[in-house]
Amino acid sequence: MKKLFIFTISLGLAIGAKAQSELTLPFLRDVFQSSYINPTVMPEHTFSLGLPGNSSVYTQFITNGFRPGKVVTIKNDTLHIDPNKLLSELSDKNLIYSGTSVDLFHLRLKIRNGYYWIGARTNVEVNFQYPKDIIELAIKGNEWLIGREMDLSNLKFDATLYNEFSYGMALEYNRWVFGGRISLLQGLSNVQFDPKSLNMRVDTLNFRQTMNADARLNTAGIPMNGEGDISFDNVSDINYITDYLTNFKNRGFALSAGATYKMSDRLRFSASFYDLGYINWKDSVVNYNLKGQSSFSGIDILSSYLNGEDIQADTIIDAIIDDFNRDTINKAYTTYLKPKFNLSVNYNIFRRTIVGFSASGVYNKKLYPAFTLGLQQGLGRFLNLLATISYNQKTIKNLGVGFVIKPGPFQFFVITDNIYPIFNQDYTTNVNVRFGMNIVLGRVKPAAGLPYR
Repeated sequence: MKKLFIFTISLGLAIGAKAQSELTLPFLRDVFQSSYINPTVMPEHTFSLGLPGNSSVYTQFITNGFRPGKVVTIKNDTLHIDPNKLLSELSDKNLIYSGTSVDLFHLRLKIRNGYYWIGARTNVEVNFQYPKDIIELAIKGNEWLIGREMDLSNLKFDATLYNEFSYGMALEYNRWVFGGRISLLQGLSNVQFDPKSLNMRVDTLNFRQTMNADARLNTAGIPMNGEGDISFDNVSDINYITDYLTNFKNRGFALSAGATYKMSDRLRFSASFYDLGYINWKDSVVNYNLKGQSSFSGIDILSSYLNGEDIQADTIIDAIIDDFNRDTINKAYTTYLKPKFNLSVNYNIFRRTIVGFSASGVYNKKLYPAFTLGLQQGLGRFLNLLATISYNQKTIKNLGVGFVIKPGPFQFFVITDNIYPIFNQDYTTNVNVRFGMNIVLGRVKPAAGLPYR
């Protein structure tokens, strides 16, 4: 149990030390990957192919709790955190999110008035939600908590690795385009901590911190040894890798759909939702129920870290975990994707000059909205440039850029929602980038040169 606890915390800190919708990608309709967000896109080419290793790689990191430049300084090549400034930056509920998606394959064809495609990709998502009170306790100590009870039920963690196999289509009918996709999800690994109740109080007599817990830690697809402890000793074995990647016992499904209305040849409106789905974890499941009361010293880990002191994690974890009444069971459970939506309007000022606006968002325990203004410009026959500005994660300092270049049948693209971190990393609350190459053939319309009326 201790090893599992250390593994969970370490995974969260390692990735938090990367859900939000992609804001720039939807404006590039000619890139296949934009159909993940808007299933109704009608691209310029009749054929698109993505191959493993070079089709598309996407990575993202978000923190909505604080701006690094407000709380972090670097002196003598050493990073220092100002605890008081950190506390003033935090909200009651805070989130660190990290995600990576790698395309494995896609094939899209135009047949009559529609596009049909199949595809596969691998996704990794990590969510760490934490309340402000736990940081305040680490910084100020427990004097302000004497005689009170602190609710830590919002302390949640979820890390998921899964494959997605999709079939999608988009059909044009008069001025309307309707599209959607259905996905089979292959769950590979998951760690989930979502307590029913988790409360702490400080005794008025001896000032001891006492924790009352009714929580479950769920795991699935985590390698273990014969004693039931986490072990990565055999993960490089070819038989283990083969069994792991071909295991479809942890299945799920996801839906995406959208509609576009073309008011005129220049003006169009779109609405879509995507990533509405779940995974049911049945295989290699271990559940750890934590129910009981413990004299709690675990906050000392965070307090020591914030004050630059040595951390004696093993001793503290032993003291906490051993005091809980634990039941280890094997019961199936379900996790859910983070559903997202996108509403947009686009206007062709000239043939290859397009201005657009979108309102998008993701639901991750609560709604996280974003608003984006974009301008796309085609140059020559094979180059498209895109610039966006977005209000996202408490700031409007999100300047996105993208470009698509097509020498021959190869379509190269690079997209980011926020180029600002290149110039000033201190005030960055969100970073993402998508890059890759598709093979595209056949134009729906003849290639156009410079823009014209």
